[in-house]
Amino acid sequence: MSIDFSTVSLPFNAADLLSSAMGFLGVVGPFVLLGLAIVFVPKIISVIRSAAATKGGH
Repeated sequence: MSIDFSTVSLPFNAADLLSSAMGFLGVVGPFVLLGLAIVFVPKIISVIRSAAATKGGH
């Protein structure tokens, strides 16, 4: 049994959907980047410190 969607009409098209998704990403994007920075910066700093300690020890 299949459903016939040929008579269904949506109030938006693909361009509207893409436009609203990009607007949402524009609002949420900086917060996502801030969260990633909070997670990864301590790891990157520890890698830099260990590399500097290894280089200074030789």
